[in-house]
Amino acid sequence: MRIFISGLFWSIFVGLLCVCLVALMVMMLSPSFRPSGDPGDLPDQVEWWVPFAWLLLSAFVTAFFAARSLLGRFLTPLRSLTRAANSLAEGNYDEQVSSSSAHEVAPLVRAFNSMADKLNERIEVLSREENKVRTILAGMVEGVVAVDPYAQILHMNKAASEILNVSVDDPEGWHIYDVIEVEEVGELLRQTLRDGVERVEELKIMKDDQEQVLEAHASPLRGRDGELAGGLVVLDDLTQLQRLERVRTDFVANVSHELKTPVTAISGLVETLIESEEMDEETRSRFLGKIQNQSLRLSSLVADLLALSRVEARDEQQLELHRMDLKLTAMDSIRRAMVAAEEKGIQLHSQLPEDVVNVNGDDEALRQVVDNLLDNAIKYTQEGGGVSLSIEVEGDSAILLVKDSGIGIEAEHQERIFERFYRVDKARSREVGGTGLGLSIVKHFTASMGGAVGVESEPGVGTVFRVQLPLAAEV
Repeated sequence: MRIFISGLFWSIFVGLLCVCLVALMVMMLSPSFRPSGDPGDLPDQVEWWVPFAWLLLSAFVTAFFAARSLLGRFLTPLRSLTRAANSLAEGNYDEQVSSSSAHEVAPLVRAFNSMADKLNERIEVLSREENKVRTILAGMVEGVVAVDPYAQILHMNKAASEILNVSVDDPEGWHIYDVIEVEEVGELLRQTLRDGVERVEELKIMKDDQEQVLEAHASPLRGRDGELAGGLVVLDDLTQLQRLERVRTDFVANVSHELKTPVTAISGLVETLIESEEMDEETRSRFLGKIQNQSLRLSSLVADLLALSRVEARDEQQLELHRMDLKLTAMDSIRRAMVAAEEKGIQLHSQLPEDVVNVNGDDEALRQVVDNLLDNAIKYTQEGGGVSLSIEVEGDSAILLVKDSGIGIEAEHQERIFERFYRVDKARSREVGGTGLGLSIVKHFTASMGGAVGVESEPGVGTVFRVQLPLAAEV
């Protein structure tokens, strides 16, 4: 029915009808239409209008069907093109128009199909590039946030969502101020969108009740015409880096101080001995004893530094793991510690299993672990106290326990005692001769052998150090 209300149909129909009527009039006015050349020799009026009416009706019918045929020939491929164009607009880039259309519109059909093919290729290229960019952004440890000129989020990678505490699963399309809890980042983007100037700022924010340090680099996004198209901020979490820098700085300062103290004492004592020629033998012997103690302290400090340097370097050629009996190493350490325990009047006990306890370890590393734990326990246990060492087997692990009835460790210090040069009581540590590196060596050597170390302590009651090492596979 729609074909009959089409303006194109009636235009063709009227055109064809006019052609037929003109042809009819020419035919009727031609001399061959009259029987003779006499103008008066015309057919009777009734006889003339009857064939004229039939001819007129025939022209009308002929024009109608001819117009319908011509319109259908053009309209069918045009409708196919319209459907294909609408499908293309909806994202179906594989849409094609049949090539069996009328010859008159065949070039248009070919041009449309070619356009659809090229558009499909370009969309695929853009899709691959977009997926590549999204994959790269998703794998970045830096947070990346892109917004449009109205501060609506165009993209936010996973790292940025974690850094900014974003609770929305898909923040794209949201306003930046509605999804982030860090006002400083939103303000930085707002200033960049306002004046189009790059900015780099260090931000300190609170996350999970801990201070987090961020380096935020905000820059404008511009279109082809140079107009501001949005903003981009890259967030780099400097918290761990700054913590490591503080540890390095503290380590250098502590090493310098710890080395300087015995060197200064030795230098002062030697200078006094040289200048005091009349010093009595007893004083001289006392000074020499102090020099010896400071030399031993200096030697112990250097040895601990070398041991710590060795394990942190993780040199596989130096730290060779092999099957060894933890019980034998513990027994040797107990024998070495017995002298120091007897001098302080401390009872040293051991509880070892009858069977061998084979672990994958390094002779020197395992000796350092047990020696340092026993030495630490004896140093910080009062005279008359007790220290015990025991070994247990739990599942696939060997457990080494060193207990003492010493002064104990406050809860706030327990997480930091494995740091280099960290001391709960610095004055007492120097008094007992500690270097501040023993527990750090224990932690690093244990980790290098695939184990873990922990501590439980109660001030005034005592401390328990627990070393867990994986058992060696049965041969």
